[in-house]
Amino acid sequence: MRKRFFTKRVKMILAVAAALTVLVTLGAAVGRGIGAGQSLTMTLLTPLRNTVAAFDRAAERIYGYIFRYEALLAENEELKKALAENADNARVAESAQRENQRLRELLALSETHPDYTLLDAYITARSVSTWENTLTIDKGSAAGLEIGMCAVTGTGRVVGCISSVGTGWAVITTILDADSEMGAVVVSSGNTGVVCGGRQEDGGVGMTMKYLSSGAVVKNGDSIVTTGSDSYPRGLFIGSVSGTGIDEAGVSRYAVIEPGIRPGELEQIFLITQFEH
Repeated sequence: MRKRFFTKRVKMILAVAAALTVLVTLGAAVGRGIGAGQSLTMTLLTPLRNTVAAFDRAAERIYGYIFRYEALLAENEELKKALAENADNARVAESAQRENQRLRELLALSETHPDYTLLDAYITARSVSTWENTLTIDKGSAAGLEIGMCAVTGTGRVVGCISSVGTGWAVITTILDADSEMGAVVVSSGNTGVVCGGRQEDGGVGMTMKYLSSGAVVKNGDSIVTTGSDSYPRGLFIGSVSGTGIDEAGVSRYAVIEPGIRPGELEQIFLITQFEH
């Protein structure tokens, strides 16, 4: 009972205190000429107004941040687009420059060898392994290509020969392929031999000039060109000598040849469809 009575007394005291506070506030307001209702409204709304004002300021800061963030995102997208366009333009310009260079080389080749009938083709696929080194091109029998025709670069360097052909495609067996063989001559001395592609003693893929006479004069840096055949015109550049040796039987010499082409870097080649033997 006492506890319940004590609780009632505390509640009563608190209620009276609250009422007195309101009356004091109203009295002060009346003394200043402010209506009681208006004072009570202001008393109750002031904290709410302050809270709303604080939220409003925070909202303005958040909106400003979001606006700046969105503006930065938009600017970033514009920069990305500009960079992509510049990269595309650079690639187009580079491609056009390479194409212009190839056309210049082709013109020079045609002027040097007016007896050549040339057909251009682009490489569409490559097959490279220890024993195989081939290129697939986008021209075939419909363009007049046949097995055995010779492929060269715009500067007249041997790429290889057509080994298979379809209506709109052909496969070039390059000079680095293990099945590739061609008659060759050392320009400086006139010594002849056969250049073969395939795996070398060091395990890499390259070319070797075999069947040179034991007394053949061959030096590092000497140019090697074709001797001429039904497939290859005479004088096409094959590569340069990078080393020499004697075969196991001790009968003939051989020369290691640095190829004049890198098949993996070729984009376009030219087929010699006709030439004077």
